[in-house]
Amino acid sequence: MSALNFAAVVVHHRSPETLRATVHRLISEGLEPENVLVVDNSEEPGRVNTVRELLPVGVHIIFTPNSGYGAAVNRGVMWHKRNTSSTEYLLVSTHEALPEAGSLRKLEEVLDAHQATALVGPALITGPDSDVIWSLGGFFSKWLGLPKHFAHKAPISEMKDAEPKTVDWLDGAFLLFRRAVLEAYPLDEDFFLYMEETDHHQEIRRQGWEIRLEPAAVVWQSSGGTPAFYQTRNIQLFQAKNGSKLQALFSAPWIIAKTIIRDTLRRRGLSTWKPLLAGWKAGWLMQKAKQNEAKILLINPLGGALAHYTRALLETLDLTGADVRLIEINEPSISGNRRSQWLLSYLRLLAKSREFGQSRQNRVLVVWPVLGFLDLLLVRLLCGVRSSLIYHDPKPLVRAVGSSPLLAQFVFRLPSLPSVIVHSQAAAEAMQGLGFKSTLHLLAHPMLPPVDSEKDVRDRTNERPVVRVLGQYKRDRDLGVLVALAEELGSEADLEIIGRGWPSLRGWKVDPRFVSERELDGFIESSDAIVIPYLRFYQSGIALRALERKTPIVGRAATSLGDLYGPESKLLVHEDPRTGLIQPTAWAQAVRYAVRAGRDDAIEASHRYHEIAVSDWDSWNQASGPMTKGLWK
Repeated sequence: MSALNFAAVVVHHRSPETLRATVHRLISEGLEPENVLVVDNSEEPGRVNTVRELLPVGVHIIFTPNSGYGAAVNRGVMWHKRNTSSTEYLLVSTHEALPEAGSLRKLEEVLDAHQATALVGPALITGPDSDVIWSLGGFFSKWLGLPKHFAHKAPISEMKDAEPKTVDWLDGAFLLFRRAVLEAYPLDEDFFLYMEETDHHQEIRRQGWEIRLEPAAVVWQSSGGTPAFYQTRNIQLFQAKNGSKLQALFSAPWIIAKTIIRDTLRRRGLSTWKPLLAGWKAGWLMQKAKQNEAKILLINPLGGALAHYTRALLETLDLTGADVRLIEINEPSISGNRRSQWLLSYLRLLAKSREFGQSRQNRVLVVWPVLGFLDLLLVRLLCGVRSSLIYHDPKPLVRAVGSSPLLAQFVFRLPSLPSVIVHSQAAAEAMQGLGFKSTLHLLAHPMLPPVDSEKDVRDRTNERPVVRVLGQYKRDRDLGVLVALAEELGSEADLEIIGRGWPSLRGWKVDPRFVSERELDGFIESSDAIVIPYLRFYQSGIALRALERKTPIVGRAATSLGDLYGPESKLLVHEDPRTGLIQPTAWAQAVRYAVRAGRDDAIEASHRYHEIAVSDWDSWNQASGPMTKGLWK
């Protein structure tokens, strides 16, 4: 049996024997032991060794305080992110789930075949004789939007008619995720227990992903249902995030009233009412407290192109302690929709955020202006007084809707515009040059924490270095520099260009195609140096991603690259003070330095710049007025 292309998180709480059975079953189905992590939140120090001894050789285990199921899953996801990054999918299982033979392979095949599917789950069965259906996926009731299982507690005979389908949500007992989705959207830990997966799947669906049931995969589980306290507590948390105001107000009372009527008719006592009432009160108090917390709502209309940027921004803000929520849509090239549909969806996102943005404690942050400078007016009208926009290209290299200087001058005269965020001094000067006089924040480009990799210690002395140019071709690329570099370095290094639209270039191996996010990370990781041959730019996403992976870059010093490495870095090329030009030999000299010693510079710069980014965004999160600051410290 071939190994499965995924890793696993098994959450364990005080049930060693069922844990042993689950882990052994996963391995027998093709999971590599070293890809299996058990997250134990039992809080039983005396049984640590007992639990360890039950697990097969190679299986990892970490012990953590019991902060709930969602917290355990999130802890496991972060562990895998650091230790098993080569796998594409990630299985999340409870300690008492037992898949039938071949079920894991069937789940994997669903994600392979359906690229728009973020996660897939099996048919769940239960009962001592495996004769009862627990769940065939979930839906929401018509009026109150309460989560319900398809075929819940139906006889197993109804399984014969079950078909693969998309669903609103899946039971969290056994799920296979695209790990990139799970890394980008962690579970809400406030739920502690039950309904966190239902909430999580609504967040994923809002990002345009599908949730899919595969009933040909069958998993047995044991479940006693939702404890009464968490039933009324968590439905309030869920509806506050995902439902209407009426649903948030009436869902818990409806559950309580229905239980009272049922228990009265059956002549039961008050024992089931008390935890329901306690949960109702606890949920109400949590929502009251949350209303007084400051929150940030990120709106991303380019879910594909800005996926990495938005993920870095989310993680950076998370390190500042900010409470952040993301809503996004995919651009037409990803979604297949018409541009008019995309624009309409964007306007709907802005309109939906209006109530959120009206609070003096909340902030709406639009990460890309779809309509150029017109977005300043739209965001002010629709999103409230504490809204901001990020302008990556104040003066775009290609013609863009709403970015003409005349329109800028008109919009900039309007009062009480949203604040603007830029990531480089050049971008700040461009905005000011167009006449922008409202609040302008100059903040470091967000970046993910530096990645630890084998390249920190590997020996490349016996291989030809690999020097790459990565990213889509645009007219600001300096082809003359690249030709000159090929003449200087062609005998010393393998020179490669990878990106859509590039023409053939003498001395370079050109791969003119679009590459996936995972492929791009691999190319960055395996490069000895990356050249940024731009004539003009405000910031470079490739340079930031290289910094995250500690791969040295080479580019012009008088650009935002100086913010990353410091203007005097030997990795950067400088203009001749007499002529104002850059000699081709200066580029070759910087590349040779990058290959020979640039790795140490990249390691130092990556940690330093990450600290700067977190500090800048923390200052923005705390500040209410204009901020003027440089990036280099």
